[in-house]
Amino acid sequence: MDFNELLEWAFQRHLNPLSWYIRPIFLILLCYVAYKRRLFWILILFLVMMSSMVWFPSPKEINPQMQKILELEKELLAHPKSAIATISFMLLFVIAILIAFWHHSLKWGLLIVNVTLIGKVVLTLFLTGENGWAPIGNTLFGLILVNGIALTISYRKKQCKTRS
Repeated sequence: MDFNELLEWAFQRHLNPLSWYIRPIFLILLCYVAYKRRLFWILILFLVMMSSMVWFPSPKEINPQMQKILELEKELLAHPKSAIATISFMLLFVIAILIAFWHHSLKWGLLIVNVTLIGKVVLTLFLTGENGWAPIGNTLFGLILVNGIALTISYRKKQCKTRS
């Protein structure tokens, strides 16, 4: 199997919405182990998160808008220069998120996560037009999940300080 066949196989599975909705859960776990400064678990969870796009079978029905977005992603990864730029850009944001949580900065970590998730939607809208709205559901899911957990943690920290 050559690289293009592997890419095609992976992207057919990545069209399954479950592969989009599971990633925010791994992002939360990554933030948690970064906060706990567990480098081994950061590496393991990052690999698991990246592999999650191929865990689920190809969907029976495909959202045509999402297919257009994933075709753009596949195109970006099919050419060496754009693949390096795309992967580097993604890694830059993941590393920035992990560094913020490693340094116990909930505010910076949340800011970077929110900018990353919202920025991905804006970039997708810019590059694919109306099709860019297709991933809004999983983006909102990620934003609500991440911010909800962060607000809960922040609230509990303030409650502990008031009791002291």
